[in-house]
Amino acid sequence: MSFLKKNKKWLIPSVIFLLLGTTIFFNYIYKSHKTTEELNAEFNGEASLFFTSLKQDIKPWLNKTVILTGNVSSIDTEGVIIDKSIYCQFRKDVNFKLLTINQPITIKGVVIGYDDLLEELKVNQCIIKKTTND
Repeated sequence: MSFLKKNKKWLIPSVIFLLLGTTIFFNYIYKSHKTTEELNAEFNGEASLFFTSLKQDIKPWLNKTVILTGNVSSIDTEGVIIDKSIYCQFRKDVNFKLLTINQPITIKGVVIGYDDLLEELKVNQCIIKKTTND
């Protein structure tokens, strides 16, 4: 008696279980990430106060979402510096080219690190929540 004939009743349920398990596994692995708008902010306030408290210990804030309010200090091709200490790199779909120096702004983004050399906090995936032009 061959193996296939002996285990025929288990073949179809086994294949279905394997396909179902594979589908669930790939859906879990390749699920889409939340956008910045969907993330809950762990801090909402003045950029300068956040930066001052952060210089003591950044580890609790890594990969946390924050909403920061301050003034634009400088603008480059990928983002802006707020209050001369927080570099905000914007998502590709955000139009920040119309911002001006010293303009008040509120951004939302994810803290990714602190640059000791430049003494700047790095915030990624930023979106503009509010400007004085709104």
